[in-house]
Amino acid sequence: MKKSLLALAALTAFAGAASAQSSVTLFGIVDAGVARLSAGGTSVIGMTNSGYNSSRLGFRGVEDLGGGLQAGFWIEGQLSNDDGNAAGMNWQRRSTVSLMGGFGEVRLGRDYTPEFWNQTVYDPFGTNGIGSSSSIAMLAGNANVTTAVRSNNSISYFTPNLGGFSAQVMYAFGEKVKGTANEKENNYLGARVGYAAGPFAVHAAYGKTEGATDALDHKVWNVAGSWNAGFLTAMLNIQEERNGAGLKVQLIQPGVMVPVGPGVIRASYGRYNQKAGSVAWNDNDYNKFAVGYLHNLSKRTVLYATYARISNDGTQTKTVANNGLGGVMASPGGSSSGVEFGIRHAF
Repeated sequence: MKKSLLALAALTAFAGAASAQSSVTLFGIVDAGVARLSAGGTSVIGMTNSGYNSSRLGFRGVEDLGGGLQAGFWIEGQLSNDDGNAAGMNWQRRSTVSLMGGFGEVRLGRDYTPEFWNQTVYDPFGTNGIGSSSSIAMLAGNANVTTAVRSNNSISYFTPNLGGFSAQVMYAFGEKVKGTANEKENNYLGARVGYAAGPFAVHAAYGKTEGATDALDHKVWNVAGSWNAGFLTAMLNIQEERNGAGLKVQLIQPGVMVPVGPGVIRASYGRYNQKAGSVAWNDNDYNKFAVGYLHNLSKRTVLYATYARISNDGTQTKTVANNGLGGVMASPGGSSSGVEFGIRHAF
């Protein structure tokens, strides 16, 4: 009996030590809203998802390997809570495994590209909802624009924080057969470097994805920063996106976030200039204005409202849109607008 009790005590102590050295967390966000979009004399009203944060379900964990070394994983999938993921659940938001220590972090799998971080961090609306700059496909028709957010088959290195300075480098394999005409297609290389300490932050990033031909190469660079003055946070993002055929779009977007009691007022204005080949900047440009309010009911639950409007020049037809709702199309040189109300709960 005593031996059994001693064995049980030893097993319990071992299990406790193991659990103290590793952890696995289930996490997620459910974000749903109602929006009205209008353009060209037509309109649509319906449900949206991810108007403030992307709805998601995920698992992440860390194991202490000793000597300051850790292993980690992160599996995260997109939720479409307006239709219950009719297309089926996948894990394409993030699927990575990492090795971390005093040297920084080496991360393998599907993950954000370096240039995307500036778009989400330095936009008052992040990359969600009708107010975000990411709701507009800047370089339409390019076969590689999907890598502007995430890349498959990637290896990344993140430096440790060195007095506020940090950097990231990513390489992704296109996994095409060597010696074929498109052997470099979907190979990706990108980097991001910056400084963040106290109220000030600034980062610069660049990324290039190889196309099946030089004309389909996709390149993005951006420089962005923010300043927290207490009564407001000012942001600025400057970005250029281009392909090998000479199509180029430049974005200049200032924005602000103003705390008001338990909430935050958000506003941004984006000017998009388009250029085709050797022709001078043409008149197919567009502008986007957005303003919204977040009301924090708790640390995990937020109510939000956003209004956005796009004005097109020339033959441009950019349209306000969000996940789960679309169908309206701006007329060439016309405008579109939208209003969105929703609730986000994180767990």
